[in-house]
Amino acid sequence: MRYLLMICAVVLAGTGPAMAQEAGIEATIRDQVEAFQAEDLARAFSHASPGIQRRFGDPQNFGAMVRDGYPMVWRPAELRFQELVERDG
Repeated sequence: MRYLLMICAVVLAGTGPAMAQEAGIEATIRDQVEAFQAEDLARAFSHASPGIQRRFGDPQNFGAMVRDGYPMVWRPAELRFQELVERDG
C-alpha cells in the first residue's frame, strides 16, 4: 500500500507544472475574449504577442482586425477548452 501511494505521489507531482501552465494559458485566452466582449481593446491588445503588437501598432487597429477577420473570437457563442497538447514546431 505504501508503495502504491508513493507511485501516485510521484505521478501527480509531475502533473502540477503542466496543469498550472494550462490554467495560465486558459486564463489569458479567457481574459482576452472577455476584453473583446467588453470592447476593452487595450486589455485585449495587452495579451497579444510583441510581434502582433508591432504589426497592428495600437489597440484600435488590433480590435478592428479581430472584429472584421475573426468574428468568432470577437463575439463567441461559446468558449470551451480542450486538453492542452504540445507539438514540435
